[in-house]
Amino acid sequence: MQAEALSARNSLDPRDRADGFAIRLEAAPEHELKLDSLDKSGLTLMSVHEADGEKPQEAVVWVPDGSAPMLLRKIDQFTENTRSGKPKHAALVANIEQIEQATVESLWQEEDPLPDPGAAMWWELWLDPTLSEADPVETLRHLSRVHDWKMLRRTVGIGRFRVAQLRTSVRGLTQILRTNACPSEIRKPTFTEEFHSRELRDLHRDFVVDLVGRLRPPAAGAPAITLLDTGVDQEHPLLRSVLVGAHSVISEEGPDDNDPRGHGTRMAGLAAFGNLDDALSSPAAVQLDHHLESVKILPRRAPDTPRPFGEVTATAVATAETANPEQLRTRVFAMAVTAESGQGINGTDGTATLWSAAVDALAVGTDVTVTHDRIDLIGPPEPDQARLIVVSAGNVRDHRASDLVDESGIATYLDLCDTSRIEDPAQAWNALTVGAHTELDHVPTAADFAGYRAVAAPGLLSPHSRTSVMFRDAAALKPDVVMEGGNLLVDSDLTEVSSHDAVSLTTTARSHLGQLLTTIDATSAATAQAARLAALAYTRYPNLRAETIRGLLVHEAQWTSAMIDGVYNRNGRRKIGAGQLARTVLRRYGWGVPSQERVLSSTASAVTMIVQGSLKPFVRDGSAVRLGELKLHELPWPREQLLDLDAEDVHLRVTLSYFIEPNPGRRGMLGQHTYASHRLRFALKGPFEPMEEFERRIARAAQAEDDARTTIRPFDADKNWLVGPTNRDRGCLHADIWKGTARELADCGVLAVYPAGGWWKYHNSSDRIGRSVTYGLLVSLTTPEVSADLYTPTAIQLGVSVPVELSTTTDTAIALEARLF
Repeated sequence: MQAEALSARNSLDPRDRADGFAIRLEAAPEHELKLDSLDKSGLTLMSVHEADGEKPQEAVVWVPDGSAPMLLRKIDQFTENTRSGKPKHAALVANIEQIEQATVESLWQEEDPLPDPGAAMWWELWLDPTLSEADPVETLRHLSRVHDWKMLRRTVGIGRFRVAQLRTSVRGLTQILRTNACPSEIRKPTFTEEFHSRELRDLHRDFVVDLVGRLRPPAAGAPAITLLDTGVDQEHPLLRSVLVGAHSVISEEGPDDNDPRGHGTRMAGLAAFGNLDDALSSPAAVQLDHHLESVKILPRRAPDTPRPFGEVTATAVATAETANPEQLRTRVFAMAVTAESGQGINGTDGTATLWSAAVDALAVGTDVTVTHDRIDLIGPPEPDQARLIVVSAGNVRDHRASDLVDESGIATYLDLCDTSRIEDPAQAWNALTVGAHTELDHVPTAADFAGYRAVAAPGLLSPHSRTSVMFRDAAALKPDVVMEGGNLLVDSDLTEVSSHDAVSLTTTARSHLGQLLTTIDATSAATAQAARLAALAYTRYPNLRAETIRGLLVHEAQWTSAMIDGVYNRNGRRKIGAGQLARTVLRRYGWGVPSQERVLSSTASAVTMIVQGSLKPFVRDGSAVRLGELKLHELPWPREQLLDLDAEDVHLRVTLSYFIEPNPGRRGMLGQHTYASHRLRFALKGPFEPMEEFERRIARAAQAEDDARTTIRPFDADKNWLVGPTNRDRGCLHADIWKGTARELADCGVLAVYPAGGWWKYHNSSDRIGRSVTYGLLVSLTTPEVSADLYTPTAIQLGVSVPVELSTTTDTAIALEARLF
């Protein structure tokens, strides 16, 4: 293979020649390659294809010219034994079934097959600059000039990769594989494109004029929702008083809404007011508590030179943050734009893309640097710079009546939603991903709609919303929450489907069209409402960090009774397995619907404690790196009152929210190639469990997850959790509900937050080891069957003033530090 690679290089310009070559290794059936061994001794693991059905695991490895003889020698020595009688280099060689030179197909990361070899198309090339001394981007630019290929001017730097977009054919890519611009991965790019929305309606102008007279504008320094969309109509009378900035990353177009149907303006109305029906029909003054900003990221028409969404999103964030550097403002970024993927199981499978990894990097507080030819997401994350980014789960499009309701009139649309996977970038770990549910089932009384019925029953998933039911088990649980997204109507003959105004939400219209009000539905509507709720939370609790606000919305979400019909039996006990609960409820609805009332207040029977903590997940121990700190949080609930309640049922709800730094290359999910920089977990001390044993149990659990091989016996008290640690520990937002008696909970009393591995540890990077990470921990205690006042004694114990509505114990919560090892 090396001789073949050397021969292929002879025709190349010397400055483009590679000093190594890529090989494809195939595992033996039902075995796994030793990935760690393929990423040392001069070798570099480029990408991994996990086993799928009868297809075995594959890996692509870069072999520098100087390392090829050593690799061959190790393979030859496998027939020899060590002193202990085992084959030499068994870990590296034993499970390898086949080795061959890598091809374009070996590096292709998408489910779709490669197109025709001669067809020119756009490709996304993930380049690893460490594979060669030459700059792979400059080599790619030189090749594009020589072969007359189109290459986008800007590349994106994220993690260890530089990502470039190039238009050529499979044959052209084959030439690139011989050069020092050989990519580690080849993917299908996601570009900006025209966004289509539904038809507008015209409501009476007098309603708008009346509401304008009742508006009270937000304070000068209030938080803002930054809409990344098609722009916003700046002259709309309802938006003038809240819009503080309008920008565009599309150089040839201004900041006004450039969508013929005004998608950005419709998003703005819901983001500012929520459903406008309430404000329009009420005679009272309307106080606005947050501003709006707009950054246009979607062009009116397909551009001659496309731009990848990852680059556009990062540029848009930087544009908003640098437009007025003297104005320090808390922002909620809202983006209801996804990569359209059609029907069926098309869509993301939960793995990272350039776009979703860029969202994760932006959210965790990575710095953004923009120049004329490149954009970099660089440097370690800064917790003080973390960003709350709200994204939509994506819509099911082109509905057919037969896919929504069967001939007997039974709704079957959930099957369509469950097989329509969440779209890029909604799989981003750090984003607040929003799906849509609906309570709207009104059928118009007009004669044209006689015989029509609503597709979804109130309280269930909106027919517009996608889910992650088809994601692989290891993928993050998405969506995180659902908000109102409207319904669909279908006729009795199953021939017509309508998204009527009656099952949509009222919002602002693009006034250039001669009207001021219209409707909006689907996950765009849900995303705008969730962003508004997050902005209201920032206004109410200005000291909360981005990850805590995200956690608060999830913590205060609730499933409707329709969502969990069949989950519980009559005595309130779960009658389906935790795994099935995660698949059929969490991956469809997230944690349910957050309401403004619950997010902004608390009651005497549901007291909430919020802790904003930090810990060092990894510390240096000589030359080695080990897991670092854990935090023990004493629950402030009054033990005496819990004992008085005795056998009464109580619910303890826990939400842990934190942001990770992404490692987006698809080179496996364990060890140094795991996607997350670090993982955090929570655990509750069991009844009558000594503290020393509790700490030892946590240390064993942390180590077991860290090496991904050791298994430990489940803790008996874990059966009290609704979801359980096995199913809740997906992504970086973990929530669960503990159900038991008041007496059992009285003897628990301590909640631990602890680390469990991540790529920071394995990369052994000096600027990551010893770095503190932040988290938001939210804990609520409810007594659903009794009317006990737990709030007052809890507040007194914490020294919190009793008349307040939410126990936000950022500074007063009792936190004890401990070492894991």
